[in-house]
Amino acid sequence: MTPSLPILFVCTGNICRSPVAEYLLRDALRGVAPDLAVASAGVAGLTDSPMDPRSLAWLQDHGGHGADGIDGSGFTARRVNRRILKDASLVIGFEQRHVDSCLALFPGAISRTFRLSQLAAWQRSGELTTLVGLRDRIHELTPVATEHEDPVAFSSAEAYTRVLDGIADDVRAVAALVTAGR
Repeated sequence: MTPSLPILFVCTGNICRSPVAEYLLRDALRGVAPDLAVASAGVAGLTDSPMDPRSLAWLQDHGGHGADGIDGSGFTARRVNRRILKDASLVIGFEQRHVDSCLALFPGAISRTFRLSQLAAWQRSGELTTLVGLRDRIHELTPVATEHEDPVAFSSAEAYTRVLDGIADDVRAVAALVTAGR
């Protein structure tokens, strides 16, 4: 699987997890694979909403390679649909329910729809070093049960930050998969 169409992150509202992952992966690919598009959407997308202010602040403080962080202020949320899924080369959800919702909308994406934690765990374990041939190897890979919970209702800034820190770690692993062989 060599992504030529957008890599799509999917969460619930498309205001916290998926836009952070989108911006982080886009930043990681800059200079290495700038031709790869990265996008995001939500299964219950809060269409045209801005990114959650906590996610914006996290990106500014922790994201990117530059000292200035990543500016996500121009982001607007959208709801996932069949066309978006059909056009994606890789669909990455944060919880199994995101994967299930995407596959209910477009079953044809089954061989390219995974949870972020799965891809990252497989990359870290060495079971998966590239996305090429993933569809043919999926049955050989160790099941991964972890998910990235929704931080939107978290009242603790530390808990919210922990979720985004975990997403950032997993996005780095996915970036390694995406850029392998480039």
